[in-house]
Amino acid sequence: MGFMDKAKKLAEQAQEKLDEAQKNFNKSDSPETESGQSVKYDNHGRPIQEETPAAATAPPSATPPAEPPADSPAEPPPAEPPPADPPAGDANASPDPFKPIQ
Repeated sequence: MGFMDKAKKLAEQAQEKLDEAQKNFNKSDSPETESGQSVKYDNHGRPIQEETPAAATAPPSATPPAEPPADSPAEPPPAEPPPADPPAGDANASPDPFKPIQ
């Protein structure tokens, strides 16, 4: 047997071992939930938690919320307090971050 035949035989054996290792890795790497279902992922690789029908939230009601009658006067919004005086001196509570320092 020549050198090339030995190299080819060793390469085939190595490939068989890699294929076997890959199969075993894929079997043990498949994540499953407690119920035995496989986990699904979104586009960013985050696991998607599928809700069961019992855990799903109730659909919104078809009736609109009650509105006051149109002929009743609307209540005015509560009055806002006047703004506080600016601090004394050169201090500025919210300086412009893009303004150059003088």
